[in-house]
Amino acid sequence: MAAQAAPYIPDNDSTIITRLPSAVVAMSQQLRATEGSRNDNPQQLFAQAYRSYQLALTEQDPRAYGRTLAIIEQWPDNVGKPVSLRLIAAAVLQHNHEFVPALDELRTVLEEEPGNAQALMIQAQIGLVTAHYPLTQQSCDALVNRVERAFQINCQAQLDGVTDKADTALDTLTQELDSGRPMSRQALLEIHITIATIAHRLGENDMAGQHYLAALTMAPDNTYLLSNYAQWLLQQERYRDVIALLGSEPDPTSNVELGVMLTNALLSSSDAANSNRAASLIAELEAYFETAYRRGENLPVKEFARFALDIQGRPEAALEAAMKNWSSQKEPSDALLLAEAATAASRQDVIENLRDWTGSTGMQYAALDTLIAAGDAR
Repeated sequence: MAAQAAPYIPDNDSTIITRLPSAVVAMSQQLRATEGSRNDNPQQLFAQAYRSYQLALTEQDPRAYGRTLAIIEQWPDNVGKPVSLRLIAAAVLQHNHEFVPALDELRTVLEEEPGNAQALMIQAQIGLVTAHYPLTQQSCDALVNRVERAFQINCQAQLDGVTDKADTALDTLTQELDSGRPMSRQALLEIHITIATIAHRLGENDMAGQHYLAALTMAPDNTYLLSNYAQWLLQQERYRDVIALLGSEPDPTSNVELGVMLTNALLSSSDAANSNRAASLIAELEAYFETAYRRGENLPVKEFARFALDIQGRPEAALEAAMKNWSSQKEPSDALLLAEAATAASRQDVIENLRDWTGSTGMQYAALDTLIAAGDAR
């Protein structure tokens, strides 16, 4: 189970979550044509919400996620929401980093269906993102005998990977791959991703590279995978590989995180054409952040922090955004971003707080440990 992979809500509650295929471009115009008109027909609302969610997954457009929630909010008060609709709402809220209301939706689902696999998997995922590790452990335990064995093992390995048991997690997953036990394609993909990301954090680069590439052959458009792999390449200063990986995307705002990483790689290249393209991407990204701010939309603070730090060279602005991001999510990449911004801004107090936090949780990340050690040496 990839921690950030966007789940879909299947008709059958025993089906494991995966991403829906593309092919919903035509829905966009139809959904936007009905936007703003109120509908109190539950069957039509469910169909619209489901189709809007499909569109959101395909386009990765924040407006499509917003439309999905707007449709769900029209649900009549006198009609109980079906479990599948609550799962869609939880998945959208999770994507929007609105973790508390997402957990509220999941809690309602689990009160009605305590063994609902989709709800348990999303709940485990949120626990990982927010460092609510007891919730993740509870969810992983509840998945035993409710999902394919490999999914449950991967759930536990993801938790172990951020709580001082990373080596154990790698051993467990490697043994599962070597066991020859049959597993679904989705389970195999997610195990490759988990091995790659844990090995990445431990500095086991040969293992990380092997499993990143294995996962990419299976899911070349998986944004969580692309983000982690691109970050790994950047950390090794493999800028040409980052450009080759991400350079075909014409619009950097279709995925801002990837757009910022591509811009970073282009700026680090000595090629004049790459420098020109970087300048163009910077202008587009600056316009995107400015528009989001003026509209009062939720500014993607993690992406803005990385942009301010790596592209604009504004460490204080980057630190402010990174700290805001840290207040709601605490994945390894969030910790590393905060440490990098704090180092650039000469904020040793933030580094010390991070050192205490990683010590208490057992998070293992070689790049983060290096920054913390450098701060302690000053």
